[in-house]
Amino acid sequence: MDTNQTNVISFQTTELLKKHMRFIATMQQIFGVIFIIVGALTCLGIITAIIGIPQIIAGVKLFKSGSAFSLAASVQKENDIIDAIENLYGYWKYALITFIASILFFIIYMIIIVSIIASYSNGYY
Repeated sequence: MDTNQTNVISFQTTELLKKHMRFIATMQQIFGVIFIIVGALTCLGIITAIIGIPQIIAGVKLFKSGSAFSLAASVQKENDIIDAIENLYGYWKYALITFIASILFFIIYMIIIVSIIASYSNGYY
């Protein structure tokens, strides 16, 4: 399969679709800012920065996707919808990295807690 081959997808925009795209854009921008702030707070810890940095990048991608959706709804240029989808792809990629890192940290944290409890309870049978 040739990945450089381009296909054309066209669709008609209605006022309802534009309204939905503007709503999606607004929500993506709001949640993008929230993810950036939470990621920055997560980066306050040295080890937790492993989770925070991808979360900040994901927030930036989501915010950019929202901006592109907003432009696509108002200007109706095809490049804007392409940028929106590409940034949304980047958001999900970094969100997945953040999710996997969070699960790994949780497992490591639980192992440490169990081992600390087990070491303190060795003398108390």
